Amino acid sequence: MTTTSVHGPETARLSHAAPPETAMPGSVPPALAAEGAAIRTRRGQSLPLTLDGSETVFVVQAGALMLRVTLPNGLRQVVMLLYPGDVFRAAFAPPQAAAHLSAVSAGEVLRFRLTSFTALADDDPAIARYYDDAVAQQTARQAIHMAAVGRLDCQERLATFLMELVLVTGVRAPGGGVAFDMPLSRTDMADYLGLNPDTLSRATSRLRATGLLSQPERHRGLVRDFESLAALTPAAQSLMALLGRSPAGLP
Repeated sequence: MTTTSVHGPETARLSHAAPPETAMPGSVPPALAAEGAAIRTRRGQSLPLTLDGSETVFVVQAGALMLRVTLPNGLRQVVMLLYPGDVFRAAFAPPQAAAHLSAVSAGEVLRFRLTSFTALADDDPAIARYYDDAVAQQTARQAIHMAAVGRLDCQERLATFLMELVLVTGVRAPGGGVAFDMPLSRTDMADYLGLNPDTLSRATSRLRATGLLSQPERHRGLVRDFESLAALTPAAQSLMALLGRSPAGLP
């Protein structure tokens, strides 16, 4: 198997990838976890993309991160969400844009200098494979998101995003349905989905009016019927295959 250094998603090592239904990155390799600086994050905490002038790499252990970029003309956009298992480095953000990485929930990340992470990946095939799988899964997830924003209506975009949150963070609720994290504020969610906040509120209200969606806590949602939610988005099957989860597989 041919390997290369970790130089970003466009040059990630090609390997015999797992089929889509098992593409979710596995546990962080122990050799990688042992070398990273563990940082407990709080909601709203910023994570600097450099450390003493050196580019950093973050591996999400728990919680979620959000990447917002500001282009030279001042246009700002939430462009990426990162979940447990995901990997991020500054080169993933567009050049000549101000990138801001922040935690949107309490959690934990592992931080590495890029040079150290690259050396670990070069020396350990398990770490290189972990990076490959994480980048491949993130790229595919981002493609689904871009297709949703570019081609789906507001209700379908919201349903697609809720499906992703349910599949990544969902657990069976004692009273029925699936409880899941809703880490973004309404403004950030609207930004991420390319919607006006008022339009997003109306779409959310329609789901609540049907009884499909409720929000028992500020950052927690409840979907009463997973299949009904899946029926609202053409991306449902792709998300289930990509994330390797289905209603039957939720804890």
